[in-house]
Amino acid sequence: MFVPVTLERNPSLIETAVTLHRKGEIRPNTYVLDLDAIAFNTRQLVQAADQNGLNLYMMTKQIGRNPEVAKLIAANGIERAVAVDPWEAVTLGRAGIQLGNVGHLVQIPSRMIEEILSYRPEVVTVFSVKKAEEISQAAEKMGRIQKLLLKVVGRHDVMYQGQQGGFREDELIAAARAISRLSGVRIAGVTAFPCLLYREEKGRVEPTANAHTVLSSAEKLSSELGIPLEQINMPSATSVHTIPMLAELGATHGEPGHALTGTTPLHQKEGQAELPAMVYVSEISHTDRHVAYAYGGGFYRRSHARCALVGKDFPEMRRRVVPIRETPPEYIDYYGTLEKGTHPIEVGDTVIYAFRTQIFVTRSEVALVEGIQSGNPSLRAVYDSSGKKLR
Repeated sequence: MFVPVTLERNPSLIETAVTLHRKGEIRPNTYVLDLDAIAFNTRQLVQAADQNGLNLYMMTKQIGRNPEVAKLIAANGIERAVAVDPWEAVTLGRAGIQLGNVGHLVQIPSRMIEEILSYRPEVVTVFSVKKAEEISQAAEKMGRIQKLLLKVVGRHDVMYQGQQGGFREDELIAAARAISRLSGVRIAGVTAFPCLLYREEKGRVEPTANAHTVLSSAEKLSSELGIPLEQINMPSATSVHTIPMLAELGATHGEPGHALTGTTPLHQKEGQAELPAMVYVSEISHTDRHVAYAYGGGFYRRSHARCALVGKDFPEMRRRVVPIRETPPEYIDYYGTLEKGTHPIEVGDTVIYAFRTQIFVTRSEVALVEGIQSGNPSLRAVYDSSGKKLR
């Protein structure tokens, strides 16, 4: 998906990844993150947000909840994180990362609420009155009032399988009244997902019905209940390109994730501010006639990967772009398959991919490399896919 643009805009990242693998400093099934590029991308996002009056929370699930990268992002201007699930909140909270939004997309389990509230998240997203009650009880025990975001759902909203839930528009006011009676919480805003989507057929990002549901829900809470809202949070596809769109819609907060690594769907196209900052490294295990097999563990079913670079050194590999064979639904991630064709692919060859991923659902290793953009690359650390330092 991102091989061509990475070759064009950040070839040093690919060359560094190849070198690290050939030297045995990283293993197959390793994502390589360019720390310089991530810091640059963060500063670009912060500048765009400042110019448009928008607040940002960093999303780290796609880079494996990595606390070291989160600290780098915070140092470059996005100080708080959105934790997509409670385990990410715990990993980041224990590492000292300030939490912005917790509970969206995954609600906090009942017996994890107290620990997560101890990290003092700015807001917690809730899908139900019952979850708001649990959070209120925990906050009261701590002598605090926890701000909440209500996840709202409209009749025509985009809903991914397994991510349904929230307050339906026709139930919102009654639910908000009930939550407003709780003494340990306060409604601070509304959110939904996804509020922006890349339209492949049009080659651009557009607001979804969900964004309009967020706006209409905010208006209802304000006009009917007089609730002053601090946050109109509109996640999905937040990037330098889309920040002005979010501001124009009326959002107060965005949540960049893939923009930090230059890997939103929009980043296939020319003219994006963010640099590609992530590649996936594997190795040829074996070949079988016209198919070559690369070690897996880090492939992602929604990656839209189309090709990889294969060979023993970067100058050779940049000229050898090999098509990827699409995997069937019953596939288990032991290997990635490549259409060998007439390419002279051999066992032990390095394979470089660049695609859209979610590292936290893989079993990959994550190599952090600094100095790529200054021509002095250095392997800083290797983590697992859940943010635990390995070496």
